[in-house]
Amino acid sequence: MKPKAKATRLENELANLFWQNGYAVVRGPSSGGGVSKRYQPDLVAIKDGRILVIEVKSKRNDSPLYIDSSQILNLMEFSKRSLGIPIIAFKSSRKEWRFHFIDNLESKGNSFKLENPGEGLRFRDLEEALFKKHKDMEEFLKNK
Repeated sequence: MKPKAKATRLENELANLFWQNGYAVVRGPSSGGGVSKRYQPDLVAIKDGRILVIEVKSKRNDSPLYIDSSQILNLMEFSKRSLGIPIIAFKSSRKEWRFHFIDNLESKGNSFKLENPGEGLRFRDLEEALFKKHKDMEEFLKNK
């Protein structure tokens, strides 16, 4: 499969995952390529007022991932303008999606490094981090 076709397939797969979980989702047309004057993220997913601005990445394995600094800076700028949360979504061959907040990135010259892309948050953990569906221990004990 050609790289562009693979990227499109993965972006659509992820968009469907968010959609099936109650998000409104838009995939950026020509995300990445051909848009010179402004940045378009791969996906924007919205639920309950939370805006996720998502850059989709994939590799065959879980070795460190390097992302060009301009992509991360543009992701941050778009997130700032939209009051969104910048997210890196990662998928390696035959494994489930993993999600990373950008504060997990290390600056490495002209790029950013994600040391363990396959060890990010699972989808359900991302939802928990965003929407806190479960009570923490203090809150639980207060209600006893």
